[in-house]
Amino acid sequence: MIRTPESPLRTLRVMREGLVERAEGRVDLLLETLVSREVFTRDDREEVLSQAGPRGRVRKVLDILDCKGEEAAGTFLLALGHLSDVTDEASVQRNVTTHTAEYSKAMQKHKAVLRRRSESMLYYNTRHGEKIAFSQHYVNLLVVKGHHSLELRKHEVLTFGQRRLALQSKALEKRVIRPAQLFTNSAGGRPPKRVLVTGVAGIGKTVLVQKILCDFGESMEHLEFDFVIHLTFRDLNLISKPVSFRDLVLRKNGHLGKCVDAVLANESKLLIVLDGFDEFKHYRSCNVDAFVTEPDEESEVAEVLSSLIQGELLPEASVLLTSRPMAVSYVPVGSIDCFAVITGFSTAEIRDYFQRYFQQEQEAQQMFEKVAANELMLTLCYIPAFCHIVCSILKDSGGLSRESPKTMTDIYTQYLVALLRTHSCGRVDVCDGRQGDVGEQQRHKETVLKLGKLAYQKLMDHETLFYSRDLEAVEVLDCTIISTFLDKTSVQEPGFTEDVFSFTHLTVQEFFAALHVSMAGEEVSPEVWEEPTSSHPHQDDAGEGGHLDLFDRFLSGLLSERNRALLSRCAGLEPPATQADVYRRGLLRKLQHLCESGGQVLTQLHCLFEQQDDTLLHQGFHPSMLRVNLSDVSLSAMDLAVVKHFLQDTTGVIAELDLTGSNVTADTLRALQPYLNRCTSLWLGENTLDMEAIQVLAEVLQSSDTLTYLGYVHNTSFTIVVPSKKGTAKVIWTVFHCLL
Repeated sequence: MIRTPESPLRTLRVMREGLVERAEGRVDLLLETLVSREVFTRDDREEVLSQAGPRGRVRKVLDILDCKGEEAAGTFLLALGHLSDVTDEASVQRNVTTHTAEYSKAMQKHKAVLRRRSESMLYYNTRHGEKIAFSQHYVNLLVVKGHHSLELRKHEVLTFGQRRLALQSKALEKRVIRPAQLFTNSAGGRPPKRVLVTGVAGIGKTVLVQKILCDFGESMEHLEFDFVIHLTFRDLNLISKPVSFRDLVLRKNGHLGKCVDAVLANESKLLIVLDGFDEFKHYRSCNVDAFVTEPDEESEVAEVLSSLIQGELLPEASVLLTSRPMAVSYVPVGSIDCFAVITGFSTAEIRDYFQRYFQQEQEAQQMFEKVAANELMLTLCYIPAFCHIVCSILKDSGGLSRESPKTMTDIYTQYLVALLRTHSCGRVDVCDGRQGDVGEQQRHKETVLKLGKLAYQKLMDHETLFYSRDLEAVEVLDCTIISTFLDKTSVQEPGFTEDVFSFTHLTVQEFFAALHVSMAGEEVSPEVWEEPTSSHPHQDDAGEGGHLDLFDRFLSGLLSERNRALLSRCAGLEPPATQADVYRRGLLRKLQHLCESGGQVLTQLHCLFEQQDDTLLHQGFHPSMLRVNLSDVSLSAMDLAVVKHFLQDTTGVIAELDLTGSNVTADTLRALQPYLNRCTSLWLGENTLDMEAIQVLAEVLQSSDTLTYLGYVHNTSFTIVVPSKKGTAKVIWTVFHCLL
């Protein structure tokens, strides 16, 4: 029986997933009731009936009710309660399955299979045959409940990096959960059925899935389920003909052949894990209206999975879906009952990871302290995959005995050198300028460049997975060194085995792609050299701004003098000096154009920072006026450092500094204060400034000889004209104080 509390509308919103389950078999009767009681119009009814599937129609009913007020919501709940009373008891009986001896035996066998599959951790660059116990190396990841969309105008790793601390603070004690709590309801209501877990590349989504499988196999967690079925979209990419969900289950779980029908019939005790939605080649086709409703009904694989995610197929089963943020817009989120985001490591967990990696407590502590002193490296270590990259560099370099990396490209260049050294150890003495086997070094160089070409081609097509045929096309399939850079998954298909490859992290692919372009130059992408960072093939194919932000930064860093020298000395790779000069001139030309026109300039400033050349701006940067537009981008600590690096290398008046909607704080303004004093126009609209921030602005107004216009928007818009320094601080303070 559904009771109507003080707020029926709130009940509709809080219990939405349960109401969809309850009403899907009665939606036609409910619709007629709502029309007869004049809650719905005939147009409302037609709009509902136009939806595909009973669950889709119920969701539309709830959407319409959400706009009609409390009385309409209460009428719906009373009507549903009346219809539910008649059938609830029978429904409960149908959901009870008697465990036969055969069913129980299959449960135990399935758990044994999952234990075997998940007991060893798939570790980055693990040597062939080496096994690392999952329980020894798993580090807890912060999983936060709630839907946290990412602005896709910037690269997802960079965007999430600056939001991570906000998610990990501010009363997260109430929201941080363990993997075992994903399918529980802390409020005591109906547990969620469809859960979407998002996280940027390398953050630990697949590790989270492995944790679930391991805990279930060990009978430690998820005991509310009889079976957990694990499917990866990497495997599903290989299916090219119509298939049923029943067949999908048996492809990887042949041991369930005798009782698969009983497993699927007892759907309320079934958890289905779908890992890597963003890797599915048909992910743009999953939000469709074509459904299958029976497990043995054949259709295209995208339709089968869409039916499962939207609850048209096995509606009582629980489904866990993982994805990178870039593909979430293609998930039918109206069907999702619970959203969760993996926020990666906290500082304490980074320390724990170092302890597990280096094993010796004193060494681990020393290495962690070196990273903690490098803000760039520590900020990026929240991503577990990147944390491994940093540990690899530290282990290879003896704790950054060389110059500490200052940029993203510095880190990845040292990582490439470390991997080449690891592969060559015991084979050929090739690094740090030692001659070694020149032929072996040349083969390594050729392989790296071929992988770079493949990385570039796939990056332009928004792809992260490739197959044996792709490696054959660039003639590296039989090269032993590829295991140093690539993860390989062998997918067992009926009658054959398919190998699926990917770089160990998305950013590693972007680095290799930039390395290829830096070596091949204008033959690959002329527009990159003519107007750096301004145009790329396929940049807007998926509507993802910022898709190539890191690629641009890596390209600039690889063409810097210090990284060209390091690659030449340690890997026999050196981008031609003439191409580096052409790139730098193009970068300065583009930067000058943007500073004169007031265009968005942050990407170019990052590319300039990657060069780490204090003399570069003096070689060809002479704008007629300096307008720095940083609007509509939430500035991270890294962004702020880059902006300061640029402004301190410029002289004279800053005609305009636009910080509109950039999430500036008192600390941001304090860091920029010397440069604010040089501004003629300063725009701070769409920021929430506290009194401390206003105090900083008052100090600027008191000391600046140039500031003429200061604009700030807070619930209303205005421009303040400042005629002189005298008395200005008091006027501005009064206006800001009134607005706040």
